[in-house]
Amino acid sequence: MARLTIEDCATQRSPGRMLRRLEQHVKTLLERRFAAEDITVTQWIALKVVRDGAISNPGELARELNITSGATTRLIDTLEERGLMLRDRSAEDRRVVGLKVSAAGEAKIDAIAPIVVSGWNTLIADFNDDEVTQFSAMLARLLVAAERMLDEDHAGFVVEAGE
Repeated sequence: MARLTIEDCATQRSPGRMLRRLEQHVKTLLERRFAAEDITVTQWIALKVVRDGAISNPGELARELNITSGATTRLIDTLEERGLMLRDRSAEDRRVVGLKVSAAGEAKIDAIAPIVVSGWNTLIADFNDDEVTQFSAMLARLLVAAERMLDEDHAGFVVEAGE
């Protein structure tokens, strides 16, 4: 059942455009706050998702960040050179590489987490508690739906008759 019309997706109200612009604005705001910490948002995300156990290898990290394997290698190299991340090669198969956050990486995450939380709290200051909960729940549902569509190998969005 169609919930949106072509008019609903006009440039100024397009859900895709709003989500993309929100991501761009949040990244820009965080980059400004991170300047003094000598880290980029992409580096922060890489450290955070590896530390939190959501990502365990370079391939997963590339997919999480939507970057090429070459860019992922450069990112990991940079974090490793700075002593923030470690490559963990399998003893059984040296081709298998895991990722770990070093003690210095843990300290960097701990130093930056309050900056991120403060930024989000400022951004959602005009929302009440129920709206914050609903917003998070809706984003989670959208993410699950998008991941399901990807898993089902959709070639893209399907146009329903009458749309």
